[in-house]
Amino acid sequence: MFNRFKKIREYIKNLNLSIDKYKNDTIVQSLPSKAFVNRAKKSIDCGNFKEAESILNEALELPQEDALVYKYLGICAERTGRFDDAMRAYKKSANINPQDKEIWSKLGFSQIQCKLFEDAEKAFENANKINPSNTDTFAGWGMALMKQKQYANAHEKFVEAVRLNKYNFMAMLLDAIMEIRLERYEDAELKLKFLSTVAPNESNNYEYAHLKYIKKDYANAEFYAKKALEFNPNMLNPYLILAKVYREKLEFDKAEEIFSSAVLLHPQNPDLYYEWALMYQYFEKYDEAKQKFEKVLEFSPDEGFAKAGLGLTLAYFGNLDEAESLIFTELEKEPECYLALKGKAFVSYKREDYEGAINAFKHILKEDTTDGACNYYIAKCYEKLGNDILTKEYFENAVNKCPFHIKSFTDYAKYLISRGEIADAQRKLRRALKTDENNVEVLNLLFHVGYILVKENVCEYNVKEALAIADKIDSNLFEYESEKAELVNILENL
Repeated sequence: MFNRFKKIREYIKNLNLSIDKYKNDTIVQSLPSKAFVNRAKKSIDCGNFKEAESILNEALELPQEDALVYKYLGICAERTGRFDDAMRAYKKSANINPQDKEIWSKLGFSQIQCKLFEDAEKAFENANKINPSNTDTFAGWGMALMKQKQYANAHEKFVEAVRLNKYNFMAMLLDAIMEIRLERYEDAELKLKFLSTVAPNESNNYEYAHLKYIKKDYANAEFYAKKALEFNPNMLNPYLILAKVYREKLEFDKAEEIFSSAVLLHPQNPDLYYEWALMYQYFEKYDEAKQKFEKVLEFSPDEGFAKAGLGLTLAYFGNLDEAESLIFTELEKEPECYLALKGKAFVSYKREDYEGAINAFKHILKEDTTDGACNYYIAKCYEKLGNDILTKEYFENAVNKCPFHIKSFTDYAKYLISRGEIADAQRKLRRALKTDENNVEVLNLLFHVGYILVKENVCEYNVKEALAIADKIDSNLFEYESEKAELVNILENL
């Protein structure tokens, strides 16, 4: 009997403690869920999100629905990266209490994370009606519009966010990005210069590097990309900017080194392999480009531009039926896709439709003047069509804009030799040798033109120069043994 009374006393004591705790946690005694919310808030403040959710789930068992319970469930889900759950909780909270000053903004940000950009736009519009002139609301509103590619409207929202809080540097950065999209480069420059000085971080420096690259200020693009990597060595985009800068400066080895470093950090990133493939095709290394485009499609099978790039490489190697399928499928979706247009040009070139190929390559040059290798193929087309003036003009463009493209030099030299312009051919081959001093084809041709010039004007210096070139070539790869023997005989007689 005594033990029974003891248990009853303990039960009453625990009940009183629970009531005391409830009173302490609950400000509004008529809302029992408030106690759960306050306890959950303490757990959230300590970073114990699982515990907080457990407390809030207990509150869901109460008969009366409380918007705050769902709001804090959303916060727990958001803090733990479960944005779908967060969005559903915030939406439920907004439906119960649509006058909450924070809930629509929180809902909007979670919908952005879930890629529901139109819904997010509406949520931020509601947030502004209930709590007007909030800098974060306008920043989020701008993000939702930006994701829908409404760059002008997004720009207006970011401008307003900065007006409301001049220290909202994230909104200022996004404002500058929109100005870049709208080609308002000078306005963007002012903001990015300010941000890179006052609030330097990886994002601000990267965007400034990106702007400098667009403006063809490659020295500063390189500088700010490297600054971004000082803040965050694992950030991919600065590597891509550096690689593109080195590509434009025709520094292949540096670009290759950058890609090789980046792939160690991002071995499965399709954007990395895509830019790498672009670099290879730019330098006319189509074997390597093909491998990288295939790598893109391994990680992102529906990437249309990569399919167009693969089609381009197949066209270059003469696999025309397979190439056309990839190229023209992409052209139907994106009529101005650079890689697809270049692939189409190669298809015409390989099918000996030289007029069609000329028009296609010229269209590419009009859109992208940096793709100097197109000049080489136009020159080859005009050579086939017998137009000597334009053949020379485009060969000249090719060797001046693509000093790395040895094929331009050797084919131009062969063309000049066929026309009897031997001295000019020699000059072109000597330029090629500065790029690749051990190139066997260049050395053979250089010996050949030297031999012809010796025959036209015999002198000891010319003979020795031609023979010195022959000595640089492996005997198994040397193509002019009889001419060499003739020059040796001439030198002995001299």
